[in-house]
Amino acid sequence: MGRPLAQRLLLNLADIRKELIETVRQVPDADLEWAPAEGMKSYRAQLQEIGTMEKLCMGFIDSGELLPWEMSAYAPSATVEAGLAELEAIRSQTIAYLESASEDKLQTPVASPDDWKQYFGDTIEPEEVIRWIAMHEYYHMGQIIAYRWSQGHSPYV
Repeated sequence: MGRPLAQRLLLNLADIRKELIETVRQVPDADLEWAPAEGMKSYRAQLQEIGTMEKLCMGFIDSGELLPWEMSAYAPSATVEAGLAELEAIRSQTIAYLESASEDKLQTPVASPDDWKQYFGDTIEPEEVIRWIAMHEYYHMGQIIAYRWSQGHSPYV
């Protein structure tokens, strides 16, 4: 038998977060409000999106209810390091959940929130919600990498 599902999810979340931290630590605090063009999200807004989505998803897993985005909203601090520390505090709740969740709990479907049915169908397993957190963070990390690239900072150096 392979690794437990919770362990695989924890490793996936840790790998993505490690890369996010390495990338975001290169952003000067003075650039947190920078975006490549009008109407695009700033670095700070990208971090806000990551944190808010994780809080929203874990709130749903914990309570069975999907709170409005505004009620889950996370507002990153004025510095990169403080913002990353806040993301880690949010992540600690996800880690605690995974460390205590049984395989059965992770794989037992629950009713999807109405807003999610178009993406996930009528039911969703908690492990799918955790994978969504990981994919969502990875997506925004890609945007942050593209932002850095557009500012002349190659990710390959």
